[in-house]
Amino acid sequence: MSKRRNVHVVPRNDGWVIRMEGNSRATSMHKTQRDAVESARAIARNQQTELIIHGRDGRIRERDSYESDPMPPRNREVLFPDASASTSNKAIKEAVTAVVRESKGSSKNGSRSASRG
Repeated sequence: MSKRRNVHVVPRNDGWVIRMEGNSRATSMHKTQRDAVESARAIARNQQTELIIHGRDGRIRERDSYESDPMPPRNREVLFPDASASTSNKAIKEAVTAVVRESKGSSKNGSRSASRG
C-alpha cells in the first residue's frame, strides 16, 4: 500500500499555494488563504490524508486529519468531568481518614505479632 502524502497550504509572494508533500511544484494557487484552505481540505478529504496549514511565517499553524483511523475510540466518555460532578471535600476527608486509621491499625497489629513470635 502506498503512503498517502499530506496536503500543505503555504504562503507565496503572490498569494497562497497548495502543495502535496514531496512535490516541488504547487498543485494550485489562490489569492487568499481561506480559498486555499477550502480547496486543500477537499483534496485531503478525498485522499484521506492530513491537511497542514502554514502561517505567513511558514511555520505550521494548524493540522487536520482526514485519514481513516483503523482503531477509532469506542466511546466518548468524559475523562475529566467538571467540578460539579466531583466528590465533595467532606467525603474525600472521610475516606482519607478511614484509610489512615486502617493503615495505623494494621501496622500496630503487624508489630505486635512480630514481637510475640
